[in-house]
Amino acid sequence: MRGDLVRVDGIDTHVLTAGPADAPAVVLLHGGAHGEAAETAWAHNIGALAGRHRVIAPDWLGFGRSAKLVDFADRTGRMLQHLARLLEELGVRRADVVGLSMGGAVLLRDLTAATPVLPVRRAVLTSAGGPPLGAAVRQRLMAYDGTLDGMREQVRMVFADPRFADDDAYVGALHEMSAQPGAFEAFASLALRRPDAPPPPAGDPTPYERITVPVLVVAGAQDRLKEPGFAAAVATRIPDARLEVVDGCGHCPQIEAAERWNRLVLDFLAEG
Repeated sequence: MRGDLVRVDGIDTHVLTAGPADAPAVVLLHGGAHGEAAETAWAHNIGALAGRHRVIAPDWLGFGRSAKLVDFADRTGRMLQHLARLLEELGVRRADVVGLSMGGAVLLRDLTAATPVLPVRRAVLTSAGGPPLGAAVRQRLMAYDGTLDGMREQVRMVFADPRFADDDAYVGALHEMSAQPGAFEAFASLALRRPDAPPPPAGDPTPYERITVPVLVVAGAQDRLKEPGFAAAVATRIPDARLEVVDGCGHCPQIEAAERWNRLVLDFLAEG
């Protein structure tokens, strides 16, 4: 696995890559919590996937080691367009795409768009979709104070297994990533909202029925960030989607149950 800064339209984008360059591409899109980046989200998965795939795991704009750029007119749209251009620069014309949490939400926006910009062959949604995070969860996420103890509390909220919050190396890696210049400010900007802006729609307005590629939905059975049963509701609305709920896991089954998650994803991608 190697990490590189790729210049895309003048913007530095950090990307982890692994696996044979001529293998089928799989793109890993991390989530949007403090300290999230490709290296903190996918460390337990890239090696397993690289045996069969060309793995591409970028840091989203505003996260990790990528440029701390936020488009307040259309944050998600800018992220999607930038990702599409990154894949063009890397010569990726077709890819399986895996989205975790926020990464899955951004992927869903593209999969349900009238004119998608990503070259998706198959998609994996992990802890993604369903209604927006509740007010209490958002408040706890935004309460991160930038300290190591504060990051430990974030991990305790996200994981079902308390051992991860006691893992100094893991908590330290997240804390280090959250301290990258501009990272805290970029995340904090999620709370900014014009006084006259309309409230977000209630429920889950995502038009899942528009999705035309095969989809695997994976969720942790003990996910405290999402509404109970959200994954089943999402999978029901996506044509022919497959659902896998992993016991003993919170919001990050790709870490808490890495071996099972890797097998589920590899088997699903091999079907195409």
